[in-house]
Amino acid sequence: MKEGRHYMNPGGIRLGTAELTRLGMNESEMVEVAELMKRIVVDGEDPKKVGRDATEFRKDYDTVQYCFENATKAYQYVKIR
Repeated sequence: MKEGRHYMNPGGIRLGTAELTRLGMNESEMVEVAELMKRIVVDGEDPKKVGRDATEFRKDYDTVQYCFENATKAYQYVKIR
């Protein structure tokens, strides 16, 4: 653990890119996701506005691309057996 670092005062943002990839996003979409985060963290933009833009961006990524069935909606329960 880095000296002076505490879990209540983190030094960065951890993003699970595997989930984004699972929804069909690739490098260009990762740039867009980073830009959305930057708009809040660095630019100080209103999170509600950025949230609306994120919702609009995300609407095209609602189907799991890498799963047992490609037609499965994201986060829909899938019965395996």
